[in-house]
Amino acid sequence: MELESINLDGQLSPANEFLISQENDKAIKFLNNILDDDPTIDNAWLLLGIAKRRIGEFRDAVECFKSVTELNPSLEEAWGLYTVTILDIGNNSAAEAVIEKACELNPTNEKIRFYKENLIRIYKKFGPFF
Repeated sequence: MELESINLDGQLSPANEFLISQENDKAIKFLNNILDDDPTIDNAWLLLGIAKRRIGEFRDAVECFKSVTELNPSLEEAWGLYTVTILDIGNNSAAEAVIEKACELNPTNEKIRFYKENLIRIYKKFGPFF
């Protein structure tokens, strides 16, 4: 997933720039401030999860992606990253449950259906790829 493809409002642009330039700690600090003010911004949780994942804080990243999917259950990228990050932790059954829930909540979404049919299988065969 490319960061440029995420539909962001103006207030998240600095965080996106920090992530693009690999300044993950700056992104985390910025996003935590945003979320302290308004914890309902789904894309802020998504970006925070990406930053946390990049620095190896997988459990925190999982919580961020969980928050995104609770706020916006149709955000495909969040479901994919949520699933893969749980796989990174080594919990295959939880990852399967997450992607199953994504399909239940988005029964006509082809990308999520593709994730369900392929993401875990590919991860198990080739390992981490994000």
